[in-house]
Amino acid sequence: MNKGYFYFSISMILLLLSACTVDPNASNLYKKEKPLEVEFLLPEAISLNQQHLLKVKVTQEGKLVDAATNIQFDIWQKDHDENSEVIQAQHDGNGIYYIEKTFAKAGIYYIKADIKAHDSHVMPTKQVIVGTISDEELKSLLKKDQPHSAHHSHH
Repeated sequence: MNKGYFYFSISMILLLLSACTVDPNASNLYKKEKPLEVEFLLPEAISLNQQHLLKVKVTQEGKLVDAATNIQFDIWQKDHDENSEVIQAQHDGNGIYYIEKTFAKAGIYYIKADIKAHDSHVMPTKQVIVGTISDEELKSLLKKDQPHSAHHSHH
């Protein structure tokens, strides 16, 4: 009887384990939210000592996002990321968020938009030229120099 109980127990365990397999289509049962899409709307030229509107247009699944929270622009000059400036964005309606910014120094800058909406979080970065840049800076642009990926990971 002891052997019979052992085989019965093993059979039941195997039966239970085989019934608990993962359905390969289980992920299709959950709603998949598309990521936020961000389009930078920046002036064609950014001059020194003039106030400029820096905007982003936020959409998700082709619809304008007006429910984003705590949108910030993080701006820093190339090779001077320790002097970054974080500015809280204003909402303009129709998925547009903006800041006003005056640049006092010419150079290559990075503008990162930190956007949270509908349980999504994106931080796209755009490289811009402010004023007139040197030949050396122009060469670095041609090399497709990018900011390091760990920049401002504490934000």
